[in-house]
Amino acid sequence: MELWTSEHIKTLLPEIGVMIVLAVILRLWLGKKDLSVRMIPLQIVACLLLLLEIGKQTVSLVKGYNLYHLPFHFCSLLLLALPVMAFYRGKHRQVVYGVVSALCASVFLLMAIYPNLIYPAGDVQNFFNGYFHFHTVVFHNLAMFSFMLIVALDPQGTVNTKREVKALSVFVAGFGVVAATMAHLLKTNYANMYTCNIPVLEELRKTVGEAIGTVPTQILYVTIVCVLQIGFTLMAYWFYRLVKYLLNGTRKEHDA
Repeated sequence: MELWTSEHIKTLLPEIGVMIVLAVILRLWLGKKDLSVRMIPLQIVACLLLLLEIGKQTVSLVKGYNLYHLPFHFCSLLLLALPVMAFYRGKHRQVVYGVVSALCASVFLLMAIYPNLIYPAGDVQNFFNGYFHFHTVVFHNLAMFSFMLIVALDPQGTVNTKREVKALSVFVAGFGVVAATMAHLLKTNYANMYTCNIPVLEELRKTVGEAIGTVPTQILYVTIVCVLQIGFTLMAYWFYRLVKYLLNGTRKEHDA
């Protein structure tokens, strides 16, 4: 279980450095501007993610569609969530910002801890040799950058912990139900709901399956994965809150 490969060290670490510098520059430039101005970088990133996904779906259709390319992966949540955060101005804006910030923080932590799980070294090596490799690397780096932008530009301002935790838990649980259903209907490993990408845990899943049967094992496995996803996103939410507090304090948001 190699968390970081040499390819990730050579590419991702410098990329993180560049992202941090850009985030700091944008904070100094836009940090005291109105919300509508501070949201522009996030709106750009959200649009880029959507354009990248449109490109992936188009290329997949041309090449002969691969069911794995359907957006039922955990990181695919940002395809819906980040544009909503970037452009939504309704009365539930603060809660939406809190939930999406936690999702972005989740992707950031996954990339920081175990990038080889998110995309393997082969995607880095073949970055210029195929759109899917290019998409995978750029998409997840932009997702990582979106969290840095959220922290730097602090669009949320004040928070409502109880509502945000509840909304985040329900949202991730709902995603788990959808992803698990589609994974088993299409026999495709969306969000690790069908099999496990971590070899030692996949061996354990197979061993349990041999002991108690496939159906009980999958029910147990999916339940555990859903609980872990909820737990991880809640942990990421508190990580986001900690970083937000350290950098921005308890600044109130009065922008419309």
